[in-house]
Amino acid sequence: MRTTRPTAAALRAEARLLSTAGIILLLIGFPLTLWLVAGALAENAISPILPLAIGAPPIALGYLACHFASQRMVKARALERSR
Repeated sequence: MRTTRPTAAALRAEARLLSTAGIILLLIGFPLTLWLVAGALAENAISPILPLAIGAPPIALGYLACHFASQRMVKARALERSR
């Protein structure tokens, strides 16, 4: 079976897409979590577990997307230096 090796340009394009998705998720997750924490600390409080249950997944996914984007950039740089 033939496999194609990724090019530096393809890796950089994937990194751009992943970092954009990660930033969007982080921009949704952080304010949402802060808003839910404020609601949990208010007088008519919501459940204190709710900020963790609703706010943590977008933050974690955003972090992972940015992490994998940086890994793709490292691989692209290594491909360029090996030439």
